[in-house]
Amino acid sequence: MSYVLLVVACLNGQPGACVEHRLSLPQITNATACHLGGAVRLRDWIAAHAGWRLRDVKCLTNSNVASAEN
Repeated sequence: MSYVLLVVACLNGQPGACVEHRLSLPQITNATACHLGGAVRLRDWIAAHAGWRLRDVKCLTNSNVASAEN
């Protein structure tokens, strides 16, 4: 089972302009590793997206993401 980091981010100065980003974590196989490895991936995402502010971050299994989209 692999995990996805679900990131909800809003544009700085525009709290209503929020979008979801799904960061794939294919090497992650359990929830603890998702939180630890996800923190590293999230740090890199934040560095690459300067104008965005985090609103929410969750670790989800790929199956949970698929069922939420249907």
